[in-house]
Amino acid sequence: MALVIDAEVGGANSNSYATLAEANTYFDARLHTSLWTNADDDTKNKSLVMATRRIEQEKFYGDRASTTQRLKFPRTSIGYLDGVFLDNIIPEILKESVFELAIHLIGTDMSQVGVDTSNIEEASIGSISVKYKLDKNDNVSTSYDELPPFVESMLSELSETVTDGCYAFIGR
Repeated sequence: MALVIDAEVGGANSNSYATLAEANTYFDARLHTSLWTNADDDTKNKSLVMATRRIEQEKFYGDRASTTQRLKFPRTSIGYLDGVFLDNIIPEILKESVFELAIHLIGTDMSQVGVDTSNIEEASIGSISVKYKLDKNDNVSTSYDELPPFVESMLSELSETVTDGCYAFIGR
C-alpha cells in the first residue's frame, strides 16, 4: 500500500511538513533534480516523511501551537519570521529544508552508511572503552543523525536571537 502524506498544519496525524505537490513545484524551479524527477510518487512521499522525521529531531524554540498536533510546527511563543507569526503556519524555509533533505535521502541509502569513526574522541584497549564526541545537543553524533550542511544552513534561519529575554526569528 502506498504511503499517504498528511501535511495538515497542526494536524494530529500529520506526517510531513509539505505535500508532494508543493515538493514538485519546488523542484520545478531547481537545477539538478533528476533524482527527484526519476523517482516514483511513493518514493517521493517516503522521502518527504523521512525528511520530516529527521528534522523533527532538531530543537526549536517556542512551544507547539496545540497539544494535539503531531509535529513540532506550528509554534507559539517564538516571535515571527519575515513579519509573520508562526502559530498557524509552516515556515517556507522549513518546507524547503524538507525538500532538500528528501532529495538527498533518495540518493543516499542510509542503511548502507558505514561506520563513522570520526566521532570517536578516545579509544582504549585495556578494559575496552570508547568515548564519543558529542554533537551540539550533547548527543552522540552519527553520520545518519547529521544533517547535510546545506540543510543545516537552511534551518539556521530558524535559530534563536536573544532580544530582551525573548526568542525571535531572523527574517531573510
